[in-house]
Amino acid sequence: MSANPTSGAIPASNPELAQAVAKAVNAEGYAIVTGVLDRKACDTLVAEVDRVETEHQVEFGKNDFEGFQTRRIFNLIQRSGRFRELVLDEAVLGIIDAILGEDFLLSGTTSMHISPGETPQLLHADDGMITLPRPHVATLVTTLWALTDFEADNGATRLVPGSHLNPDIPRPGETHADIAAEMPAGSVLVLHGSTWHGGGTNSTRDRERYGLSIQFVAGWCRQQQNLMLGTDPGVVASYPRRLQELIGYSLYRNLMGHVDREHPLTLLGQDVRPEMLWDKMGNQPKK
Repeated sequence: MSANPTSGAIPASNPELAQAVAKAVNAEGYAIVTGVLDRKACDTLVAEVDRVETEHQVEFGKNDFEGFQTRRIFNLIQRSGRFRELVLDEAVLGIIDAILGEDFLLSGTTSMHISPGETPQLLHADDGMITLPRPHVATLVTTLWALTDFEADNGATRLVPGSHLNPDIPRPGETHADIAAEMPAGSVLVLHGSTWHGGGTNSTRDRERYGLSIQFVAGWCRQQQNLMLGTDPGVVASYPRRLQELIGYSLYRNLMGHVDREHPLTLLGQDVRPEMLWDKMGNQPKK
């Protein structure tokens, strides 16, 4: 285990943040960005996770992968405006754009609250369902937000540097040279979708590990969480337009995702009239 991967972390104040993180993610499969949130914001979000868990009686996972001592909340953005604000963090969105390119989508928002006694999660790649030959360019990016300190003994995410370049995916029972992504609260771990990783062991007696997973996919990929069907349109209508676009009320390159040749935002009562790709093609001069 590496004692402290944050030694090579990139501060959120870096003027070339998006480019620096994209370079690290493409080369090593991950990057840690420190100082994205302050402690007060982290404490507020921890309290919000606790509130939703209590309100919805969220229980521990039912299988070893989800964790018998881990509570998860899915589709966080419909639970609280505070989580919606995180998705729209401009610095992080700039990083995602630098890795995935234009018109990317939000794939899912999940909290992962690891309690003492949790065992290590199976190493996996978040893009394991993607059938493209490996290795391949990033089609998915996972951002893991530390709301409490991520430490080797309280469940810090484990990862295998450079594994995004491996032609295979990890198999149960194999051992690999993984490290613990230790980072202070307020940091964000950015993972290439092919990077092997998993939640760590919480061997402490009384330290809870709170984290959030906010995933993004390239605009032509299917999202893991069906955010359009999973959220009432009346609720989505109150979202900022950028968030509406991120969950799927958008077009990829002015074509993919249209509804009867109309922009999907029209379903929310908005008057949006894009120039469809076919229109642009029709305006090309004939040879």
